[in-house]
Amino acid sequence: MIKPFYEGKEGLQRDEAMRSIGIAAQTIMLAAKDMGYDSCPMIGFDPAAVANFIHLPADHVIGMLLVVGKATKPANAKGGFLPVEAVVIENHFKRPC
Repeated sequence: MIKPFYEGKEGLQRDEAMRSIGIAAQTIMLAAKDMGYDSCPMIGFDPAAVANFIHLPADHVIGMLLVVGKATKPANAKGGFLPVEAVVIENHFKRPC
């Protein structure tokens, strides 16, 4: 039943893969913390260079890099957060003024 849902819908397939990657990464990060390790998802890398370095097959993509290990120093302080009202939508979107 799932095959017809995704068949021919490459954007939907990629979106689902990215959601699954996020869920898997979060699970690895939580498991690592439970085992006494630290972790960090990485940005700012060259996906083509990494793909070449690891001999990634052409029909694969890099969804995320995640490091797991022991921290050498405490994490940097977070820069602050937006108020909940700025990031959470309840019940409906607001109409533009």
